[in-house]
Amino acid sequence: MGHNIEIREGQASFVENGLKHRAWHRLGKVYDRPLTVQEALRGCNADYKVALQPLAALTPDIQREMEYGSVMALQLSNAIVPKYMATMRLDTHKILGIVTENYGIVQNEDAFNFIDTLVTGKLSDSEHTPVIETAGVLGEGERVFITAKFPEKIILDNKGNDRVEMYVVFTTSHDGTGAVNCVVTPIRVVCNNTLNLALRNNSGKLSLRHSRNIMERLDLRETKNAEFVYKTLNMYDIYKNSLEEEFHHLQNIKLAEQELMHILAKVVYEDDDLEIYKKSKNVYDAGISNSGIKRINNMRDIVEAGIGQDSNDKGSAMWLINGITTYFQNYANYKSDETKFDNLMKGDANRKMQKAYELALAND
Repeated sequence: MGHNIEIREGQASFVENGLKHRAWHRLGKVYDRPLTVQEALRGCNADYKVALQPLAALTPDIQREMEYGSVMALQLSNAIVPKYMATMRLDTHKILGIVTENYGIVQNEDAFNFIDTLVTGKLSDSEHTPVIETAGVLGEGERVFITAKFPEKIILDNKGNDRVEMYVVFTTSHDGTGAVNCVVTPIRVVCNNTLNLALRNNSGKLSLRHSRNIMERLDLRETKNAEFVYKTLNMYDIYKNSLEEEFHHLQNIKLAEQELMHILAKVVYEDDDLEIYKKSKNVYDAGISNSGIKRINNMRDIVEAGIGQDSNDKGSAMWLINGITTYFQNYANYKSDETKFDNLMKGDANRKMQKAYELALAND
């Protein structure tokens, strides 16, 4: 199942504010307004607990006892696996992952409350308070995500037609494979594409390991924790002002066709093709692979005519970056939507979008 959203008793564990846009999978509960923390928690079936449980090896003796309907306590105690534990979802008794004994669980309720505290703390005013837009459970409960939106928009043109909306995205996992992540990311409303430009050098991103003291670090009632989180996330005015300045700057950088194709080549071509391009400076050098040529032509087509590419800033660095983002967000192929999410947030697609951003600025 591509979306990987949990389905329980025929219902998707996903909830959203569908007033303007619906998620492509059209699953879960839909509100016509932003959600409260408690509505989101219950609505996406994330109101379950996770606990660490001991691991035991099923020895031949224990397996024989199980076949006869009994398990010897002494044998089980001798079979306990040291230094490792299982994370268990308590409402379904599903094993979600294998972790070390020092693993720190972040309960879903605490994750949602973190967002709530983020909302009602230093940002609790009518202009800057985020509101929950989407929340969901992935797999069998291994991962949970929450998205909250800032009502205030960044306006990129005098007519107000080109706007950027700001989101806080929070993710946590229960299977030992990922950290607790919280990022601030812009969404360009006119084309519905995520622009992770402000994540340069991990600016605006909080990432915490599931250590034993993780809940202490997530407690925003502690001044030192709150200051660390707000500084790390660059919330909000400093971030907004610098991002707005960068967007305007990118709109004023005009790219010739040769410069545009140079950036695409640096983003698209893999090692062998890139080395050939660096030597010849020709994006269509005869030595470049057919697959490389196909990828660069596909991306060039999307830059020229993809979603949102009929804007007034055509030919600018902003236009090019948005076209590249459109390609990775809407047209590139991924094994699953979870793979797509990871790629766009912290994987190869994110790195390539960031590279395009840096190369575009170098043309100033």
